[in-house]
Amino acid sequence: MLWDIRTRMKPALQVIDLIPNVHRTPALAALRRAVLEGRPATMRLSDEDRELAFHDAHVQLTSPIGARILKMLHDGGHLKLKKPPTRSLPALESYISTEAAFRAEVAAILATDAAKRERLAEIIADPVRARPTELTAYLVDKVFDAHLGHSATGTLTIAGLLCHRNHSSVPAADVGRRRDEGRLCCWWIDSEGNRQGDLTE
Repeated sequence: MLWDIRTRMKPALQVIDLIPNVHRTPALAALRRAVLEGRPATMRLSDEDRELAFHDAHVQLTSPIGARILKMLHDGGHLKLKKPPTRSLPALESYISTEAAFRAEVAAILATDAAKRERLAEIIADPVRARPTELTAYLVDKVFDAHLGHSATGTLTIAGLLCHRNHSSVPAADVGRRRDEGRLCCWWIDSEGNRQGDLTE
């Protein structure tokens, strides 16, 4: 899942806390099972919903889609509660109501990411098509990988500028310090004569 999507989700326990008198840990386990394993069996999710409802990481995240699933679990009696369930869950329903906006943001993020990937592929196929403002050390590195091979060093013309990839040298101050022999440096001189890219040599 893209980082920009994850930043638009909330910690799952924070969303679970919107349900009064809920046992948090069992509720988190129930949400995880519902999304990742499709349990209970009545839970039918599309691949997109499964992807966007829950992010299983060190801090588990959920979206308004996951909140909607939590409410379904609550209403179906699948959550362990300390007291009988309440008839309404206004705080949880408020978060659920943002699902359409969340989906729109996700669609915009995915479209932007797809456009970036398409543009990167175009530049890798024909480096002349790049604009100087698009140059980054990452882009130069990808072009070198495609045209000269992984870890190859040398010089290529990208966006009309000579771009270089070489092994970084160790500054005098670092003599005696353990050196990372695999470190590659991608750089170029811009139209104003300034060195850009990986600035360490």
